Amino acid sequence: MIKKKTIALVANTSWSIHNFRLGLIRHLKSQGFNIVVIAPKDSFTSNLISEGIDYYEIDMKNYGTNPFSEFRLIFQLVRLYQTIRPDLVFHYTIKPNIYGSFAAAYCKIPSIIITTGLGHLFEFKNLFVRWITLFLYRIASYLSKETWFLNTNDRDVFIYKRITNRKKSRVLKSEGINIDWFCPTTDKKFVGAKSFLFAGRILRDKGIIEFVEAAKIIKAKYSNVRFFILGFIDQENPNSIPYSQITTWQNQKIIKYLGETSDVRPFLEKSSCLVFPSYYREGVSRILMEAAAMETPIITSDNVGCREIVDDGVNGYICEGRNIESLVLSMEKFLRLDNADMLVMGKMGRKKMTKEYSENLIFKSYDAAINNFVEKMEFEEKLSEFKH
Repeated sequence: MIKKKTIALVANTSWSIHNFRLGLIRHLKSQGFNIVVIAPKDSFTSNLISEGIDYYEIDMKNYGTNPFSEFRLIFQLVRLYQTIRPDLVFHYTIKPNIYGSFAAAYCKIPSIIITTGLGHLFEFKNLFVRWITLFLYRIASYLSKETWFLNTNDRDVFIYKRITNRKKSRVLKSEGINIDWFCPTTDKKFVGAKSFLFAGRILRDKGIIEFVEAAKIIKAKYSNVRFFILGFIDQENPNSIPYSQITTWQNQKIIKYLGETSDVRPFLEKSSCLVFPSYYREGVSRILMEAAAMETPIITSDNVGCREIVDDGVNGYICEGRNIESLVLSMEKFLRLDNADMLVMGKMGRKKMTKEYSENLIFKSYDAAINNFVEKMEFEEKLSEFKH
């Protein structure tokens, strides 16, 4: 008898699994698979467990490079894979992609690397760390069955640097978005004061400094415009903005800090425009997809993982990255629109998300890959039964 298949998802935070892949997990469970999540424990772990997901904790230092800790992580994963015996593993983010692929290969379990953006992969200041990371990534890619990307640019970089090859790579286009969950309750009202919202991790390379500097210029020229920042302060990240700096900006009445939230929808619904001038190597920006689905116009940078979401002048505007003047010009373009045009711009964003970025479209890529592996496994199981 063919047993129920088990699929494991491994990531560097429970938060990312919950926020980016919960829809995928529900879809796979509806297809009859057992789902296992392996990730460090955080405030979102309990949410995963309440979904009926089998959760296993690992100790992972996302920003550390201590060799002892790295080897310990591999041993943790090997022990878990030997205990759980998943039929297929999906690895997300750098450390799971590398060390998880090593562990899965050792345990003879097929795995897939999913590159959710290059981040700082090629920007390590320590040349040895950069070299060893790329070397390990090449080995991991060789050991895994496939390497998936969220945009073609990232795939082309990996192929150019000979980390993977075109035959073993696949582009998902994004991790998709639940357009039923991210859906406006009413038409957006653009009357009265206009508001620009920055939402995301409060990091320098997400464009937060450019946002604040642009806010200073706009507020000096326009009296009825407000600026808000929403997101958590990642204190472990070297690019993080300290809370004291945010407090200073707020005391200077440049911005208002809204704290962090587990549900961004009400904030997007009340904002005139989302501004995300990131120059971080995004896979495909989640907050941009969420804003567009909520019919909120967008201003973002001409950056990988950002420009894909915006058709310039249609559902938002694209500015130059790291360029305050360009960002200000895009904000002024938006402010010069009449309310009806702002409304149309928002609706065009949702139309684009529905047509191109619905998570149901992404699930088909997962289904195709999983079914391919399942068919091979079931054939081997039947063959084994026949031999005995």
